[in-house]
Amino acid sequence: MTTFPYTFVDPIVDALRRNMNSEVLVEPRPLNPFDTNSVGVYPVTWAPVADSELIGQVEPTLNNYLIQVANVLIHGDDIEGRRLHGADCRSIRAILYRDDALRVALGGLAEVLFGSVERVKKYNVTRQDFLASRLNVGFTYLCTTDMIIQTETTPQGAP
Repeated sequence: MTTFPYTFVDPIVDALRRNMNSEVLVEPRPLNPFDTNSVGVYPVTWAPVADSELIGQVEPTLNNYLIQVANVLIHGDDIEGRRLHGADCRSIRAILYRDDALRVALGGLAEVLFGSVERVKKYNVTRQDFLASRLNVGFTYLCTTDMIIQTETTPQGAP
């Protein structure tokens, strides 16, 4: 994709594919009920930063995009499932924070639209939620990791 927020997904997917266990399937989409050992990366929300407009600018200067990384594991053994899923959750956080190629890729993203340029300013991993349950097929472990990508919008040609 060539527009925000979808432009953020591919670099994140690439970083996870490079660094995660090869048995984990990483997809640029939300998870579905048939996923068993998978990670999905997808945009969730956009929200402006209140009162961030520049003088003479109508739209906010700062924008926050929530990108979610969800991972699911279904395993027959509870102890082994928790161990594997816990390692995957921790790896996701570490990759999002520490992967140099991801940092460079996200930092270089910009979008020009209607006389303005929107650029990635910073990003942060803000939370991780965990859910475990038992199904007929085994134990299911789900984790969602929230990543906020903040952008700055300025008039085209401005420094």
